[in-house]
Parts: sequence; structure tokens; C-alpha cells
Amino acid sequence: MTNIVVDKSFLHGAAGCRVRELASEHRLIMSDTLFYELLTTRAEARVQCFGKFPDCQNPLDLVSHAGVLMRYEIETGIPCGKPSNHKEDLRFIFNSSLTHLEYKPPPDAQNAIDEETARLRESVQSFLERSATMGSMFPDLFKGSQAERDAAHLEAEAAIASPKALVPFISQFEPPPGEKPLPLGESIDEKWAIYRWVQVQLLFALDVHVRYQGNIPTPLSSNVYEKMEHDVLDAEQLILGCLEGAFATRENKHKRWWRLLCPDGRLYE
Repeated sequence: MTNIVVDKSFLHGAAGCRVRELASEHRLIMSDTLFYELLTTRAEARVQCFGKFPDCQNPLDLVSHAGVLMRYEIETGIPCGKPSNHKEDLRFIFNSSLTHLEYKPPPDAQNAIDEETARLRESVQSFLERSATMGSMFPDLFKGSQAERDAAHLEAEAAIASPKALVPFISQFEPPPGEKPLPLGESIDEKWAIYRWVQVQLLFALDVHVRYQGNIPTPLSSNVYEKMEHDVLDAEQLILGCLEGAFATRENKHKRWWRLLCPDGRLYE
């Protein structure tokens, strides 16, 4: 069986029979960030997505977000490998109430949601700061004709996808005071969560920088902030998919990046 990381666009866009078919032939992987996203999305979308899973014990495998895997790498000095190797060891079934429009999380679940919301706010702020640096990293993005700008954008994506460019970039990172140093950049490759995190975060930051022509509106409107949240959450799924080597998505941008980052990986639509 192939272990496949799924994202929200796949669960939302694919027919229920397609999701159940894939689950019968493979093991689907859901991250804690995707579970959070489904719990906090519109009630209709939540009902639709959870209603597509097989009605059985352990309909899929649960894994933690990339930050947990990166901490593992910093602590051990070895690559985390595939997320499926770090799946939660538990037996569970999804609460049938998740397919009801009136579902409300119990108090303990709501506390976990509130904590994740606070973490997400911090991640969005870091994401915005990262996006603001793209102009200095890739100074030709807004020069010349539209065709030249498009070419510069594609060249920047190719550079991010290239180990020759990315590994030296990672090797320059310094740990925060009191924290363990990162593994040596030269030893990091596609099997490391650190590598994939940097790669995917740069792609998303570049995309936002180009989308807003280097001028992200401030203060953020609720609509723009929501888009930034979606980018942060989507990045988590793509990172895990790259590490696993198999990814299910219906988002065209994610499919294009997947083919760029994992040309030998398995893509499911």
C-alpha cells in the first residue's frame, strides 16, 4: 500500500466514492493541521469532507505537523524520513457528529482549537515577513515586460527547487540563542523536514509576493488574512506530501509545484 498525504482541496473536490476508493487501496494520511482546518471551516464543508471517509476504525492515519518533525531532526541529527513512520499509534473512529451541521466541539477540543489558532496567527505573521524578503532574494521579479516577469518568476521557483541553491541557503541559518544548532547544510537533502519546510515556504512566500506585486495590503482585510491562513495551512500539507512521496490534491498550483519538487513522486487527483 502507498501512504498518501491528502489536502483539503482533494477532500473537498473529489467525489466521496473516489476518496473511499483511494482509502481502500492505500493508507491516507491526515495532518493535525488539516484536521484543525476541517474543524474550523464552514459547517457545510466540514460535513461534506468528513462524510467521504470510510465508516470504520482508523479510516486514515494521523500525523503531526512539520514543526514536530523538524524538532525531531534537530534533537537527533538525522532526517525524519516519511511522515507515515511517525503516525499516531492509536485506535479511533471519527465522531459521527462531525457530519452534522450543528456540531460543536466539546470544551477540551475547543481548547486545542484555540491553541492551534494562536499558533496559526504566529505562523501567518512569519509568513508575511518571509514574503517581504522575496524582492531582495529575487530582484528581477518585476522588471521588464510581463513575459520577462513571468520568466523571472519561473526561474525563481526553479532555484528554490534546486538543491544546489537551497542547501547553501539553509547552511547559513543560525539557531535562536540557547537552541541546538541545525544539522550541517551539506548533509540535508529531500528526506529532511527542514529542507522541505524551507523549500515549500519559499515557494508560497514567492507566490504571495508576486500576487500582490510586492505590496501586501496593510492592515490586512479579513479576506486577505483568510487567504494567508489558507496558504500557511496548505504549505503544511505540501511539505508532508513531499516527505512522504505521495500527495492527493485538486489545487492546480499545488499540482504544478508537486511536479517541480517531486518529479518521481505519486500524485493523486
